[in-house]
Amino acid sequence: MIQAACGLYFSSGILQVKRVNMSISQTLLKIMVLSALLISTASLSLHAYAATSTSDMNVTVNINATCTMSNTDLDFGDYDATGVNVTADLTATATISTTCTSGTNGVITMSSGSHALYCITSKCYRRMANEGETSFLGYNIYTNESYSWSNVWSDNPSAQGEIVQMMGAGVSQNTTVYGEIPKNQKNAVAGSYTDTINITLNY
Repeated sequence: MIQAACGLYFSSGILQVKRVNMSISQTLLKIMVLSALLISTASLSLHAYAATSTSDMNVTVNINATCTMSNTDLDFGDYDATGVNVTADLTATATISTTCTSGTNGVITMSSGSHALYCITSKCYRRMANEGETSFLGYNIYTNESYSWSNVWSDNPSAQGEIVQMMGAGVSQNTTVYGEIPKNQKNAVAGSYTDTINITLNY
């Protein structure tokens, strides 16, 4: 009986070993099949091409010249017609801000206003008027602080000295406007005086 039992135990052990070996064999077979598939796929993706054909693709874009402009008002404050401004002119400044595409050339012109006394060529003697337009106060606008007639700001884009030239840089640029009310204008009555100037950026 002991021998029979030993025989059964030995046979059972051999069977288990065979099962283990079979499982290992099956695993190895799966690995080999998977490896073959991977190699086959790799060989397809790494195909060696015998010839090539080329062409050029043009890449383009347009940048248009554009400008924007804004400004502050020219505010002289108070004109003392019987005091300090009897002997002294009253001056003030304003600012024009422009933003243009880099390399864009432009000129800034100014109209004669709504109450100009008269004009010589493109330059005018500007005036402000009170609310009822019954009283006027002479003034003018200049391209620099010389306040000279040759630098009166005009609406002629071709007149050197009468306009301001600018070159766009892609960022905001400021231009100073110089205003002057001549002294000793005793005939202007008390009140608020205004004028409207049209500013144009030609580019």
